[in-house]
Amino acid sequence: MKPVRVTAPSEKPVSLAELKVAARVDFSDDDVILQAYLDAAVDHLDGWSGVLGRAIIDQDWKINLGSWPADGIVLPFGDVSDAGITYIDPDENELVLGRGEYEVVETATGSMIRFRDSFSRPALFDDTSDAVQVTFTTGFGPAAADVPSALRVAIMLLAAHWYEHREGAEGTKIESVPLSVDRLITPYRRVFF
Repeated sequence: MKPVRVTAPSEKPVSLAELKVAARVDFSDDDVILQAYLDAAVDHLDGWSGVLGRAIIDQDWKINLGSWPADGIVLPFGDVSDAGITYIDPDENELVLGRGEYEVVETATGSMIRFRDSFSRPALFDDTSDAVQVTFTTGFGPAAADVPSALRVAIMLLAAHWYEHREGAEGTKIESVPLSVDRLITPYRRVFF
């Protein structure tokens, strides 16, 4: 049930112009490399493989299941604002599960889809691992302004740090990621047990 991103965010949480102000860069010669560091910093934090374990700007993800779960569907992200479920019936028709059959709820560790008590699980095509498909929208919101300031600052600090220390190591001096980045992102990390 590894999630797959279906739709990327419509914008970045931090613009190149904002990063250049934070990094005190007032020329355009390094825009390409600065954008690369900015993209890498966002990728480092965002999504399924990011260290936050959550989406930053609204984006659509999909998970597939081979059968109906007994209690509900635990989603791999929190902050889910919308979800849709399709399933494949025994005749291999793809059908949409009505919105009245479930609700999205936030739990202590993220989001889940809870089926209504009246929900009777329809029969599924049994020769596939994706008989139930859940697509959902997750993130702090659709715009950079929706992202907590601490995360935006952490992205800028990380990208600026990588820009300033492009060589990785000079002689015996090794530069590590600033501790402030870890402290800024810690309250927003999602840990699953």
